[in-house]
Amino acid sequence: MDAIYTNLYGFDNVLSRGNLIDNLSTNTSLRVILLGDIGGLPVYPYYTYAQTKVANAITDIAIQKKPHFVLNLGDNFYFTGVSNEYDKRFESSFENIYDTDALQVPWYTVAGNHDHFGNVSAQVAYTKYSKKWNFPSVYYNLSFHINQTTVDILMIDTVILCGNTADVENGDLFDLLWNKSHDPEGPDDIEQAEKQWKWIEYHLNASSADYLFVAGHYPIHSISSHGPTKCLIERLDPLLKQYSVSAYFAGHDHTLQHIIYPGEGMHLIHYVVSGVASRSDRSKKHLNTVAVENLKFHYPSSWNPFSQLGFSNGGFVYMDINKQRAELFFLNGKGAEKYRTSIVPRSIDSPHFIAF
Repeated sequence: MDAIYTNLYGFDNVLSRGNLIDNLSTNTSLRVILLGDIGGLPVYPYYTYAQTKVANAITDIAIQKKPHFVLNLGDNFYFTGVSNEYDKRFESSFENIYDTDALQVPWYTVAGNHDHFGNVSAQVAYTKYSKKWNFPSVYYNLSFHINQTTVDILMIDTVILCGNTADVENGDLFDLLWNKSHDPEGPDDIEQAEKQWKWIEYHLNASSADYLFVAGHYPIHSISSHGPTKCLIERLDPLLKQYSVSAYFAGHDHTLQHIIYPGEGMHLIHYVVSGVASRSDRSKKHLNTVAVENLKFHYPSSWNPFSQLGFSNGGFVYMDINKQRAELFFLNGKGAEKYRTSIVPRSIDSPHFIAF
């Protein structure tokens, strides 16, 4: 029987929650939903219009495709996270929104900058109370083996690596809402950041998987409001190239984006932003940071003055991974396909992989 493993600070454990292991042993592909910035609202009704649209759309996809899990890319609770593992926001902004039977699969989660304004340890602790919330540690890795195809995913905490984006103690709700924040200016705890950097490189180097993904909250490259993250361009991107990572998944900017840059040799690295699960932003403020030939897709493009308040369709990414390719479908909150692309296994174009 195929098994699923996660690694928490270097310790391997078999994941057996739900029926995921049984499902993998008989399936021909690994099916994943990519969501970012699901955070809802801190006041009644605790969710946004866009969030309900996306929840309905991923339910429809889940009924049809039966995904094995969701990758939840941070900013899980706007605007200042949660206070403890019993916080009512877990129920009002998460459990009650994604409550259909089709969505009762593991939601593998990382923290975003807004989560770090609150108690991230409480989000980790909540794992033991939920049937689907899976946040075993602030960073961890997942490994899947299905139908002779292997997939490794590193789930990282980019706020620990790079720092936060605003001083919540000296700001107010409107500062947070309207993005009056600075770029990350460095980690609060350099020792913890360096520990995670070493962990990342160790697991990138150790992976011989057909597909190697890294998932965090801050994007490396982005053309939207927040734009590229300097810290990740300087420290993470060289590692992605060195170890022939297949793709980097992020949220933070409230858009869907697909950007491609060359790695080593013929290898291509795909940068996917999926941060539009509860609000959207058509901004192209940082368009000049990505060359035309590297930007493959950006959504939304139409103007909506209330989109950042959640009055929009939102969107998400659905991914189907098999031995030949990983197919990514970019959909809006109506379930309409806006764009699609594919990623080849590392064995085809990666000099690092071939060295194993």
